[in-house]
Amino acid sequence: MEVIRELVDLVSRNKLKSIELLGQAEQGRTSMVNSLYFKIASGEFLSDEEAATYYFDAQPADQSYRKLKNRLKNRLINAVFFIDTKQPGYTDWDQAYITCCKEWAAVKILLNRGASKVAVDLALKIFKHAQYYQFSELLVNISKILRLYYSTRQPDARKLKYYDELHAEYVRLWQCENLAEDLYIRLVHNHLINRSQAAPGSSLAKTYYEQLRPLMEEHRSYHFLRHVYLLKVAALMEEGNYMETAIACDEAINALAAIAFVPPQAFLTFLYQKLVCHIQLKDYPTGRTVVERALELENEGSFNWYKNRALCLLLALHTRNYQQAYSIWQHATCHPSFKQLGKRSAEHWKIYEAWLQYLIFIGKLSIYPPETNSKFRLNKFLNEVPTFSKDKKGMNIPILIIQILFMIAQKRFDAVIDRMEAIDRYCSRYLKQDENYRCNVFIRLLLQIPKAHFHPQAIRPRAERYLAMLRQQPLQISPQGHEIEIVPFEDLWEMTGATLGKKGF
Repeated sequence: MEVIRELVDLVSRNKLKSIELLGQAEQGRTSMVNSLYFKIASGEFLSDEEAATYYFDAQPADQSYRKLKNRLKNRLINAVFFIDTKQPGYTDWDQAYITCCKEWAAVKILLNRGASKVAVDLALKIFKHAQYYQFSELLVNISKILRLYYSTRQPDARKLKYYDELHAEYVRLWQCENLAEDLYIRLVHNHLINRSQAAPGSSLAKTYYEQLRPLMEEHRSYHFLRHVYLLKVAALMEEGNYMETAIACDEAINALAAIAFVPPQAFLTFLYQKLVCHIQLKDYPTGRTVVERALELENEGSFNWYKNRALCLLLALHTRNYQQAYSIWQHATCHPSFKQLGKRSAEHWKIYEAWLQYLIFIGKLSIYPPETNSKFRLNKFLNEVPTFSKDKKGMNIPILIIQILFMIAQKRFDAVIDRMEAIDRYCSRYLKQDENYRCNVFIRLLLQIPKAHFHPQAIRPRAERYLAMLRQQPLQISPQGHEIEIVPFEDLWEMTGATLGKKGF
């Protein structure tokens, strides 16, 4: 069902006018294929079990249902070729790529059926577009066809030499692009597999970047440069050198800007990385400038727009602009497209809400009209973030911390004591001296509070050791600190002390 739902979503999003391609009506009735399409599109069917039961009172493995689903799948795939790329949301690059791919498929079919003159005429048209947009794989394949045509079907020594040389040039470009992409994929894969053992990318990013850097003099294509600069940014990020990373992001943006057709997403990738740098550096003015620049490239309500809003919210929290953070959260979660966000993305915004509610509860944030904290329920919140609650080394950490902070602020000291042993075991098992080092230290810092019987003066000497450890690895050199450390731990410690007494720690 997931494959069918993805196709249905694509066709529905693009509002195909030729919807009759999905299934013809029979004797004034909607065909079964059309019926299945509309029921999936409306959300009435979410599983194969529901659809199979509705149409055949059978299980998904039933042959009749499988045939019906396959008919819909095949017609949806055919319908993809009728998508109108002139609709809003398609960049010039998108339009050119989709058009070239469709026409190249036609060239292959024409050649297969012996219509070589028509095929070559269309191939020459595609070739010009592919050269402008640097579609290297298409350029390799089309130049291969053209040199074959001018060597055998219509011999022409001049054209053969021309396309033979171009073919060699584009093969070199394509190989370099594939190498850059391959190295980047390996870096990302290594990070995902080994993220608990080492900082993101380990030393691979710098090694891979140095391997590709000499090739930059010859190759300046979008696809190649994008991956080379992604590796350079990753190498600097792993060193915690955020100032140099921001400069590298500017370098990447300027290099890509020299190419007229680069899609906005490429610029957004580096603008987001630059924004992360300014969050880590707590540079609010420059960060806001980056935010505004990125907003110009995004469609409000899109996935990238929500990514921008989340980073802007974190920038505000890290620079104590709590009112601004709340405004961003409210605007994003009240947007009509919020309900269409995926489960994982929606849970991120639930976590942000919990932190904002904590700031409201302790008086660091005022909202108008005033709302009572009774609207926020800690247990309800925990039930609403099941995905991240299982992520023991990632976003479960801010969830765990906000629980402790709320219990301390609400003077639920018995509840803190009851959880202390379990939290201590959690630290020993999951939080080690890696990218979660500061989290480990801060949770152990919080555990000193019940050990000192919640007395601020008794807590201070116990806390000094852990505060020193935080100072030794500040947020500025902590990898991915902005994601898990939603509010800087030093700020949180001050807030926690204020909730225990007027003088604090």
